Amino acid sequence: MTPTPGTPPPTHPGGAQQARFLAVISHELRTPLTTIASFTESLDTDSLAPAERSVALAAVRRNTDRMLALVEDLMVVSRLQTGDLVLRRTSVDLPALIAEAAELLASREPYTDASVRAGEGPPLSADAPLLRDLLYAVIGTVASGAADRSATVQATAGTAGWTVRVTARQSEQLTDEHLMAGMLAIPEPPHRRRSTAVWMLLAEAIAAAHGGSVQLTYAPDRGAGAEISLPATIPTG
Repeated sequence: MTPTPGTPPPTHPGGAQQARFLAVISHELRTPLTTIASFTESLDTDSLAPAERSVALAAVRRNTDRMLALVEDLMVVSRLQTGDLVLRRTSVDLPALIAEAAELLASREPYTDASVRAGEGPPLSADAPLLRDLLYAVIGTVASGAADRSATVQATAGTAGWTVRVTARQSEQLTDEHLMAGMLAIPEPPHRRRSTAVWMLLAEAIAAAHGGSVQLTYAPDRGAGAEISLPATIPTG
């Protein structure tokens, strides 16, 4: 397909990013596939009691649904990385969207909390639902790694755009290995269908599609966290 004149080509993941993407896929598929294989083998026998058969079937269905959800998430990540997913950009009030994401997290995770401090700044030209997913993913990932399951969110606007810093003083450093350990890996209830590793893949892809980035951070005096950078552009037309 010939690119439209004046349109920059889509950004494809580099070698390191692609390797990480494949590592996450392998890690995320291993557990449900192992579970399905185990319970399928147990179903292939006449010795199971009806109650045990029901448990096995439920486990197979649950893990099949988990894999289907994972495939959907990874398709979104792939389409964002290749530019195939068209963003529905509107003028977005970032501080309001951060507060909305924090409230959504608190409602879904009663023991998770985020305090938000956001100054004034220009609106963003962004896909609001995707950007809310980004904020939810990053805040939830950082808060879930803290001893008290709380995070501090600070958003500031500068000449280049917005910077959102999410920190948790009690949290350990967030590494890829730490994320793939799966603090939110339990696929139930529905809002927990994503592990932290998949959450961060989504967050990074959404940020990149908006011309921004997500970086994991760590400082002994502030703890672990993440920094989100988003360019401030006002939609035209």
